[in-house]
Amino acid sequence: MASCGCRCIACGSAALGGREVGEAHPDGGRDIHHTCADCGAHFDHLEGDIFKSCAECGLGQD
Repeated sequence: MASCGCRCIACGSAALGGREVGEAHPDGGRDIHHTCADCGAHFDHLEGDIFKSCAECGLGQD
């Protein structure tokens, strides 16, 4: 995954992991979900939605 320069929308940290999700866009890009290594927030790269669980990434799917 390419570096995007995002910061956590919950705490501002740059320590993010990322996972491409969904279908590819016409330009070849894909949506990204980030997880912050510092506070654990999981969020959508573009929309900014914070998820408590995420079926696409397996977060909170115990």
